[in-house]
Amino acid sequence: MMETDFIVSLMIMYEDESVDVRYSNGSQLQLSSCGGEFLLVKATDPTGHPLQARERVRQRTRFTISTYKELMVAALAFRNKYASRPYLPEELIPAEHKKSFCSIDSDIMWPEFSSCEAELGPGGETIIRSEDGQAALMLSASGEEFSIEFPCRLSQTQNRQRSVECFSRDPDGRPGRQQHPGEMYQSTAVVQHHSCFAYAPTWCYPLSLARHNWMTRVCKLTDVGAEGLCNSALTDKKMNMSDASSEKRRSCLPQALALTCPSPHRHRWKSKDQDLPTELMKVMWCQGVTYRILSGAVSVIEVSPGDGSVIRSNGVLNTYFSHHRPELHSGQVKEISYHLNSLPPDGVGQAYSICSIVNRANRILTCYDQAKQSLNLPATPSCLQEAKEGRGFSKPSMLEENLSSPAPGEHHMNLTHRIEHRSDLVAAELEKIKLFNFLLENSQLQRSERGCVEQRGCSEVEETNESVNESSIAEALRRTSKAIQDIDSLVSAATST
Repeated sequence: MMETDFIVSLMIMYEDESVDVRYSNGSQLQLSSCGGEFLLVKATDPTGHPLQARERVRQRTRFTISTYKELMVAALAFRNKYASRPYLPEELIPAEHKKSFCSIDSDIMWPEFSSCEAELGPGGETIIRSEDGQAALMLSASGEEFSIEFPCRLSQTQNRQRSVECFSRDPDGRPGRQQHPGEMYQSTAVVQHHSCFAYAPTWCYPLSLARHNWMTRVCKLTDVGAEGLCNSALTDKKMNMSDASSEKRRSCLPQALALTCPSPHRHRWKSKDQDLPTELMKVMWCQGVTYRILSGAVSVIEVSPGDGSVIRSNGVLNTYFSHHRPELHSGQVKEISYHLNSLPPDGVGQAYSICSIVNRANRILTCYDQAKQSLNLPATPSCLQEAKEGRGFSKPSMLEENLSSPAPGEHHMNLTHRIEHRSDLVAAELEKIKLFNFLLENSQLQRSERGCVEQRGCSEVEETNESVNESSIAEALRRTSKAIQDIDSLVSAATST
């Protein structure tokens, strides 16, 4: 079977960062969480016996034969784009993408707010570069997602990797720069994609710089009525960001994984008769469109069609989707709301079908929620768990966490951008009411009560339903009334100031 027969039709990354690639000829490639090993299950031979088993190829990624080299390069590129740490074997990195260097520094410094000069990309992106110019953060024209490009040392053996990580730190544990005369290292550029709703805390400061410049440009294009509010918000941001310390301006770059996996016995492969994954999906690529799951109290799906826009489900109201679409000729960002029952029809010359994308996103989100409820048993530890815990990886910043954990300054810029004005504060309180009603309608108590009701006689059914409904409605009305009073007090206090 020739390499050209493998045309990618689907790529999935799970929460343990393992990758599943499907090809149009029926073949399937599975990449381990660490990226160091793969299993290729080839398509059924049409000329073979019906009972003949499918050919299976299992190899170390870095030692793959030339027949599958391009497959592995593409699979690793997808993995490294969304994984917490890249896997960069020297054998699969083209020579023109390698750079030699003699210093080890895993940290970079971003510029001060006063000296930061943002660049405008060809697609309307806002670009912020580090002080040394080696790393860059690119905020999309929609302001809803961003990517990071940074130099990363190629993967090394496990012992050498640990020694490098130790030498790149000062004795007190702080990042430092160690020089090794005569010793050269290889690096390559890595690009990671993130959602502005979920990202590692190390990107908070550069993202706040990009957001400020993005908002400054957008506010200049808004109507006169909103100009005063924009200027006030930008002034507040300037006061908070101008006093940023050097520690806040420092970002610890993700380091490449070791060449050899510390726990190869934890590599898991799906068999032919068990195609259901034991891990939840994190990212899916299909027909040029990327679907990303943002896990939280209420799961959200985020869609990147590839034109710089972002389509996102509206949390509890998951039948509604918001489309953040930038207009390059005007620089403004339009927000369009869709409902599953009234999606716009496809037009002539459209780059993609909004109807198809939103319907697929809804199916993915529904399947994800169902799988999340069915996977009650604790997940088997992946081969990356030990490495992540050893390096102290932080949980990505989520919007729900920001609502409950306020922080000074620009540490939570993604929340500040969402809740800047009084109207946004009221909307946030209303969202809490919607979330409460959602939890009330889907509470385990009511489900258990309904299960008991179905097993009793008809007379008991009516009596039990009446008592449950009365108590639930009374509690809902009490909490809703309390929330409305809080909103009134908030608005009154904000008006008086």
